[in-house]
Amino acid sequence: MRVYEIMHHAVHVGNISVAAAARIMEKENVDSVLVEHDIVGIVTEHDILRKVVARGIDPAKTTVSEIMSYPLHTIAKDESVELAGDLMNEHHIRRLVVEESGKVVGVLSAACMARNIKYITARRLIASRLGETWAYVE
Repeated sequence: MRVYEIMHHAVHVGNISVAAAARIMEKENVDSVLVEHDIVGIVTEHDILRKVVARGIDPAKTTVSEIMSYPLHTIAKDESVELAGDLMNEHHIRRLVVEESGKVVGVLSAACMARNIKYITARRLIASRLGETWAYVE
């Protein structure tokens, strides 16, 4: 299975308030936004909870650039989901920014992978039964 098959769209924001970012995440039904402010970073629902809400900080007065994580870890859209999992594990992260020809085309989250694990497992099983390697099977 390839990354592009299970990624979701990327939502880009400027240096807006955390409260505004949360509203955008809700509207777009995503769990993260990419922040384009000096250094490009990512803000996730987890960041908002841990860095703002849990500390009693006002999300209307805090900007996303104050809590974003960076540098971004990226993967090409045509790479395997297995490689994505290895990268997430290696860097202790839950999301990878998906690129094609140097442009952001989506975000792959551990949650996306978890929702699709049955398909990944089924493809591996079919490949092994056919005597093929654990490589991607079309």
